Amino acid sequence: MALDSGRKELLWNTLRELGEDDFESFRFHTDLPQSVRENPRRVYIADELMKKHGENTLDQTIMLLEKIGNNNLAEKLRSDMVKIKGADFSVHDDGQISRLKRELQDNLRRLYRFASEGNTERWQQQPLEDVYTQLDVTYGADVSPDGRHEVLQMETCAAAAKQSILPCDIFKSPDGNRRPIRTMLTVGFAGIGKTFLIQKFVSDWASGSTNQDVDFIFPFTFRELNIEKGESFTLAKLIQTFVCGNRHMSERLNNIFDNLQTSGKRDFESSRIKILFILDGLDECNFKIDLKKVRKVDMDVKETYPLDVLLAYLINGNLLPCARVWIATRPAAARDIPSDLIDSRTEVRGFSDSRRLEYFRKRFPNEERVIEHIRKSHTIFIMCHIPIFCWLTAIVLQDTLDKGKKGELPTTLTDMYSALIGHLLENSKERNTNKYILDVKTLAKLAFDHTMNKCQIFYENHLADSGFDYGQAAKHSGIFTEVFKEVPPLRRNKQKMFQFIHLTIQEYLAALYVMMSLFHDNKNVLDGSGLKTMFMPVKQKTITEVHKSALQKASESEGNLDMFLRFLVGLSLPCNQELVGELLKAPQGCGQSKSKTVKLIKERVKQNTPEKNVNLFYCLNELKDDSLLKQIQQELASRRLSWHLMPNDMLSALAFFLLTDDETMKSFDLGHYIPMPLGLEKLLLVVKASQKSVLRDCNLYKDSCHLLASVLSSPSNLRHLNLGLNHLSDEGVEILSKGLASPHCNLEVLKLDCCWITSKGCVSLAEALKVTPSHLQELDLTRNNVSDEGVEILSKGLASPHCILQILNLTMCKITKQGCVSLAEALKVTSSHLQELDLSWNDLLDEGVKILSKGLASPHCILKVLK
Repeated sequence: MALDSGRKELLWNTLRELGEDDFESFRFHTDLPQSVRENPRRVYIADELMKKHGENTLDQTIMLLEKIGNNNLAEKLRSDMVKIKGADFSVHDDGQISRLKRELQDNLRRLYRFASEGNTERWQQQPLEDVYTQLDVTYGADVSPDGRHEVLQMETCAAAAKQSILPCDIFKSPDGNRRPIRTMLTVGFAGIGKTFLIQKFVSDWASGSTNQDVDFIFPFTFRELNIEKGESFTLAKLIQTFVCGNRHMSERLNNIFDNLQTSGKRDFESSRIKILFILDGLDECNFKIDLKKVRKVDMDVKETYPLDVLLAYLINGNLLPCARVWIATRPAAARDIPSDLIDSRTEVRGFSDSRRLEYFRKRFPNEERVIEHIRKSHTIFIMCHIPIFCWLTAIVLQDTLDKGKKGELPTTLTDMYSALIGHLLENSKERNTNKYILDVKTLAKLAFDHTMNKCQIFYENHLADSGFDYGQAAKHSGIFTEVFKEVPPLRRNKQKMFQFIHLTIQEYLAALYVMMSLFHDNKNVLDGSGLKTMFMPVKQKTITEVHKSALQKASESEGNLDMFLRFLVGLSLPCNQELVGELLKAPQGCGQSKSKTVKLIKERVKQNTPEKNVNLFYCLNELKDDSLLKQIQQELASRRLSWHLMPNDMLSALAFFLLTDDETMKSFDLGHYIPMPLGLEKLLLVVKASQKSVLRDCNLYKDSCHLLASVLSSPSNLRHLNLGLNHLSDEGVEILSKGLASPHCNLEVLKLDCCWITSKGCVSLAEALKVTPSHLQELDLTRNNVSDEGVEILSKGLASPHCILQILNLTMCKITKQGCVSLAEALKVTSSHLQELDLSWNDLLDEGVKILSKGLASPHCILKVLK
């Protein structure tokens, strides 16, 4: 009772400190009934909050204070709560918690103090502060299915700039407030910097510089957890095994966890002891974590569970629901986590455009041609989002400059990696020996086997099975220490772990193995045929046969063989074979088959959709064949395009040409190319990848809205969509609104002027404005039959606390003074973001203007422009 009395008194005092406007806003945002919220007495509101929320009242109050922007009072209340919550964990004094925290921080500071760029030998690592470069980390993340290779996704849908988050602020909202988050999901492509971000976050906490409100951080990596596959642990034992290694701390943590579990606390903010678990690299997990069958009941935190079950219980909230969980993974693995378990999403996007150029200007201060070359090479510039790719690109370019080569900078990814391998070969102690070549081939076979099995982490048993002696090979060549590395463990593991410095290096070496097998053994390893026998001569297999097998395998894969295919066709060029020296010497009769391979690819281009053909055009780039692109450029220049006669391969060439054009990716106008539904269908990938798409007056009807809704519901760069002067009708808008309501939709501007929309269509638009998160900031409904009824419906959407619409254009929409009533009410709500409203050419009369003026006079109205 004394505790309840203390809570009530603290709540009363807090509400007394609120100003009148803040208290009015506070009442509006509570979840109390409207009749209760309207009562202006602070003591009455406090009593009602206590009745509804009980011991969680103060946590609820802090959340509301942060929501209305009164962070100072929220922090004061949070601080005062400590004094009255001591009884909750009387068995654990603050001194004990502080001592355990310092012990954990000391341990993590040692583990996370050093990092490396590229080579990860312990003696070559540097202080993290010297290596870490600010990464582009943003709120929100797309994890909807996308079967394409990650590099292809980067190339065709480079993300628009967003506000970047500092590592220490990853659990804050865009306005700087703490959010009630239990589970955070951070996604990013391979090598983009997810682990670096986590390392920086943990290092800063361990050094005492950030996030000191968190008492304990326990970081795990799945590459290490994999080693204990099939074993069982308690939660405290798991921490002892992978994080602290201290039995004394483990026992203390066991008691803390037990008390937290039995306390009944269900969220991070309400728990006096704040704990964060970090699970890095879910995509590397080689055991099944079933999150769909986990029982929704509290478990015994001291009980021993199989590792997969223990992690499932932790993520699901059966174990320590008051602890926060941060999961980092590549997008594909994130789709296995039920969406209702994730409270917030962030995305690591590597280096921004400016930081990429800054990186190379530091490395090449007097070589502007290098900077220009990188900017003009579309794929290389896109790949430089990835920090490790910047590093290896710098190595290759420096080697090229040191040799004084003019005009021979790599232009394709195969060029880049062949030059890198060639550079490492030249610096090897035993280059061009049979033993050395065999070692490289063994490593390449390891890459091939694991690429086919979608695996990126290698353990000692994998190396042993392949007959590869890493220790011996590493003594003789940088190729084994620069591109294939031992992963530095956070503890003493039972066995060592290895990986290639980036997935694309693994895929390149996998392609190199296929070529070495063809040239050395006359074997097509993609179909298992071609073994030589002692009894009869075997005809030399050709590169064309291998390419035909590879094209078939890539078409049957889920996009994971796209880069492998690119490298394989690129390695058929003599220039790339020369770069890797003795590794690839074509035997007599094998023949160079560029023209035949180009023909094979073009035949497949004719059969596929433009979207499936994108990687095939990149394959043609690797072969340095641009005949189809030149043809489409000539026809564009001559303006002789006959769209109804254009074959599929030319339509695909047009799509690829537009996708790789920077100006088109900023703003694409379908009317300049194929102003009809067929054009939208064939160039849908361009619409999806561009930041702004103008589909104005393109004879689109409701059926086209299905395609557009699919774009809005999936990973997309689209922020501005102009659909004016199309006969979409209410049915089309209803279909489109389903895309707008998708959690993946990031559209900010939607223009629907003169689209035959009535009040019926406004129903679905209003619902889309209410969803969270909603990103739509501008809506243009000019010259539609919206009417007063439609305005009333739209106003309900505008009044939603989730609506962030800033500009609404209702010119010539048949609105009268009656419609002004609902608009005026929408302007009065606290959460209104509307800053510009255009009601030109409507029959409002003086009375309608007077009604609107009442809304404008509201203290919550922020409208700046009224027409």
